[in-house]
Parts: sequence; structure tokens; C-alpha cells
Amino acid sequence: MNPIIKTIGLAALVAIAGCSRVETQKEETHAPPSVVVMVGGEYRFEGNTLTEITSDRDNEASYAVISDIHGNVEKAKHFVERFAEMGLHGIIASGDIGENKNQIREVLEALAEPGLPVFAIPGNHETKADYEAGVREASKGNANIIDMAKYRRFDGDDADFVSLPGYQVQRFVHNNGYFASPEYIRETGRLRENLDDAVVLITHGAGYTGAMPGPATLYNGTDVGDRETARMMVDNDIAFAVCGHIHEAGGIAATFEGRNVQPGEWAEQFTANFGTLRRWKLLNGNTIGGMAGILYIKGNEAKYEVMVLE
Repeated sequence: MNPIIKTIGLAALVAIAGCSRVETQKEETHAPPSVVVMVGGEYRFEGNTLTEITSDRDNEASYAVISDIHGNVEKAKHFVERFAEMGLHGIIASGDIGENKNQIREVLEALAEPGLPVFAIPGNHETKADYEAGVREASKGNANIIDMAKYRRFDGDDADFVSLPGYQVQRFVHNNGYFASPEYIRETGRLRENLDDAVVLITHGAGYTGAMPGPATLYNGTDVGDRETARMMVDNDIAFAVCGHIHEAGGIAATFEGRNVQPGEWAEQFTANFGTLRRWKLLNGNTIGGMAGILYIKGNEAKYEVMVLE
């Protein structure tokens, strides 16, 4: 029997995605500028930036967000089938895509199937070698896969992205993986310059909110959100963030002031946790077969919805 995907409004639905350690990110080199046609329009790759060339008259955009897939290709395909029907502008994969290069390749190929732009970052589980090889192999037949460990800025028509690859606590980062050091986080804020729409941080681990519960709240009630990430967002006017990592906090969003933002509620600022595709018990006591969701942006406001596998 196929899992049932259900769109729900979860106010208090989030795990520590098992983790391990690493060195600070290195500066990436880039190919010459190029233009790629994807579903919905044309995109230019140049330097560390992807620019959406095609434009429309509205100020709205919508993106699927799927995190902590951990190689669950079949579950990812179920969500992708729904995403393909929803008229979205792209798919965001916010880390822990797979445990090895083959899983990473297979997951990215599944996400790329509808032809939408796929914005991917590594989390704390991927090694650099596996992530780079998985992305490279998946991209051979899928030019719509965007490695946001390399192209860290997206200048879209109605929404802009900045990426923070990896994870902020070194002891939980895989050996030879991606460690987002405090210096690297602070430098990430500079990527926001000259982006003129609402800016979304694509990150694996949430910034600190202090909400109870928040997008980085553990079963014991501790908020393990990163204060340096929150500070960087505030200092650089990055209003929104999408993340995963703390599985039991899936479906929870909050502002920097610690106010919870409910699914479907338009707000001018929040960080939202989109959970995991693993079977997991959430903070509200419900056990689900997997979770993903949608981020909607309109002008300077955004809202989110979550979808669960039952």
C-alpha cells in the first residue's frame, strides 16, 4: 500500500538527525557564465550566483522544501509526485540528502524529475567527497540541479535565497564533511548584498529562536538553535529560513522573538523546520512516516504548509 500524503496545519508537531565532525568550508571555483532553461524559465549561472532571467508581473513564489531525506528515495518520489502537480517554482533540499554518493545521486535524480530547479545543500551527514560526487553524477542528465554549496546566492524574480551549507556544531558533522564555523556564518551574511526580494536562508540547522517549542527544540525542551546564525540573519535583514535536522521539531516555525508562527499564517519573519522523511515521533506525540512542505512568498511576507506521510 502506498503511503498517504496529507497536507495539514501542525502547530506543535520536530530529532537530532544523527550527526559527526570537520573543517571550515573552502572557497569554490566557478565555471564560465552559462544560461540553462528549466521548467518555468531561463536561469543564468555566474560566479557564485544563480539568477532567474524570466520574470512575471506578480510578486509571488512557492517552493517545496524537503529535508533530512537520508536516502529514502521512494518516499521522496511520493512527495515529488505531489510537488509536480502544484505549480511550484522549485524544490529546496536542505541537507542530509543521503548517507553515501549513490543515495545522494538517486535522491537528487528523483527530485529533479519534474524539471523544476532543485536547490540543494549538504547537511551534517554528507562527506564532501560523497556530496560532490553525488551532485556531479546526478547533474549529468539534470541541468536543473543547483548545488548551493557552490552557487550560494539565488537572485529570483520574486524571492531570493542565500545558502548555509553544512551544520554549525562541529562535533555533529561527519568526518571530512561540512562545518559551518562562526566565521563562515558571518561571511554568509555578505551574500545578501544587492538581493532585492524577500531573502530566504537555506540552512540545515536552525538559528536560535527561544520559542517553546521552536524549530530547534529537542524532546527535553532544549533549544539547540545556533545563535550566530540568528545574529547573522538579523544583521543582514534575512527574514526567513528553511531548515530540518531536529526531526522532532518538524512542522514548527518561530520568529527571532520566540513567537510561534502557525502553518498558513502570513508573517514578515520566521524560521521553519520541515522535518524528515524518516519515520519519527514529533514533539506533540504524533508519529509520522515522513514530512515535507511548501514555502509561499508574497512580497515581504511568507507562509508555510507541511505535508506528512501516514
